[in-house]
Amino acid sequence: MSAPQTPNSGPTQGLVLANLRAGYGETIVIDDVSLALDPGATLALLGRNGVGKTTLFSTIMGHTTRHGGSIKFNGVEIGRLAPYQRALKGLALVPQEREIFKSLTLEENLVVAERAGRWSLQRVYEFFPGLAARRKNRGDQLSGGEQQMLAIGRALMGNPTFLLLDEPMEGLAPVIVDAVLAGLRRLKKEDDMAMVLVEQHARLALEFAESAIVLDRGRIVFSGASRELLAAPEKMSALLGVAGREGGR
Repeated sequence: MSAPQTPNSGPTQGLVLANLRAGYGETIVIDDVSLALDPGATLALLGRNGVGKTTLFSTIMGHTTRHGGSIKFNGVEIGRLAPYQRALKGLALVPQEREIFKSLTLEENLVVAERAGRWSLQRVYEFFPGLAARRKNRGDQLSGGEQQMLAIGRALMGNPTFLLLDEPMEGLAPVIVDAVLAGLRRLKKEDDMAMVLVEQHARLALEFAESAIVLDRGRIVFSGASRELLAAPEKMSALLGVAGREGGR
């Protein structure tokens, strides 16, 4: 897939949002958002602070108030399902705050999310070798980079087919950013896993993902191939501000 599709031409499999309106209580944050993403596709979700990126993720996972529109996953309407039911269908979120259990060991954090499937403790440790050596350390004894890898590993232990990543490189040292990106590229190549990436460094996200959307005030103001924005830095800067480096909620 070269770009997000409109729901009218969208896939019967994958994630399809149609005219989605949602927010917190009576407050509308996401307004008339429509997109369709095939299985195995990658999407960069970009926009300035406060435009609704995290809210869109929360809505897909069932943590906001939906005021209109639909959310279909693999051809099934999931807009009324509880968050755990959406996870059972193959959706997973790596939250911006990581939200690991700090009183549990690294390994306990992984085991608590385990579901039968291709991902196991052994495979997560093979995927992120640095975690194996820290398996007995509590969550509050891990570095920021280790916590981020753990958050991704915990999501994978649920054996999802569709992964939402909310600023997974935020606050990490460059060497750790490289390690996390290498892991995501392996997922893209080896597992054919669909991924939506929110990242404050737009160029990094665009170089990773095949396609991109830009949100502004809860609405999509750009939808197309990532290469289109990479080839037009002035357009990217106008859409995103501050040379395309801002991110946020």
